[in-house]
Amino acid sequence: MKLSLFEICITRPLGYLIEMIYSLVQNYGLAIILFTVVIKLILLPLQIKSQKAMKKQQKLQPVIAELQKKYANDQQKLQQEMMKLYKENNVSMTGGCLPLLIQMPILFALYRVIQRPLTYIKGIDFTNAAVITSVKTVLSEMKQQFPEVIGKLADVTVEQVNKLYQIQLSKWADLLGRAGDLNWKINFDFLGLDLSGVPSTSLTAIASGDFSNMGTVLLILIPILAIFTTWLSMKQSQKLTGTDNQKNPDDTAASMNKSMNLMMPIMTGFFTITLPSGLGIYWIISNLMQMLQQYILNIYFDKKEDDFVVTVPNKNRKKGKKRR
Repeated sequence: MKLSLFEICITRPLGYLIEMIYSLVQNYGLAIILFTVVIKLILLPLQIKSQKAMKKQQKLQPVIAELQKKYANDQQKLQQEMMKLYKENNVSMTGGCLPLLIQMPILFALYRVIQRPLTYIKGIDFTNAAVITSVKTVLSEMKQQFPEVIGKLADVTVEQVNKLYQIQLSKWADLLGRAGDLNWKINFDFLGLDLSGVPSTSLTAIASGDFSNMGTVLLILIPILAIFTTWLSMKQSQKLTGTDNQKNPDDTAASMNKSMNLMMPIMTGFFTITLPSGLGIYWIISNLMQMLQQYILNIYFDKKEDDFVVTVPNKNRKKGKKRR
């Protein structure tokens, strides 16, 4: 099977990393948490660079406030002067978003890893003839012994199981008592949560009044915490850059922040409710790590105040550069 460049460069390395971590801790949730910590540490140099840009943005806020006051009745001129200010100081208005953009391909790759844990965490080769036979046997026995459990998935093919239902396959093999022999057993239990499920199933259980399986019902906590930590992380970033209290509603940065404050929690909620629970765990820990790194770096950069000098554009260069 020919692998894509994305698979070779991103998905496979992430898969090897999480496989190594799981082999040490033997817990799906804990493995994802430690995996997230490692990824955030690897991306720390990028976070430092982004934090420097955010600190410079914060220093620009008093100058921007003066420009907003001076050109209150001329929005076109205001935007021109602000662009000159950003250019003069080598600052990008979206510099703080860089870590978020870098995270997206990691999220896409991690989704594949989490969706196919037998391949990436247990190293099972679904092109192997013996594995294919075992999958068919498990499907057949599930239809005979637990038709109410396998339900609508009774007629799935081995290829469909490989791509979409590896988590269910692991649970089915465990239910039949075959997971240990086949090396398909994965410990999905984490702090009372059954991470083999999707948080949307908790909504179904709650709506029907079925609280018999609290491990499933409590999965609703994952999207709730993911939404909250996403919002909190964004508010912290905006506070550090001084863009959390922009007074001019037409200001580009203010408009962007307002849109992001609305869209990011919505997007986070949609993904973490509808996708495997492990992705939500990654999202939550990533947000917490982001906030911790931002807090520590902000304290460090506050002590390096002299490194963040703001240059104000001046038509009369002979007067020199105004420093703040």
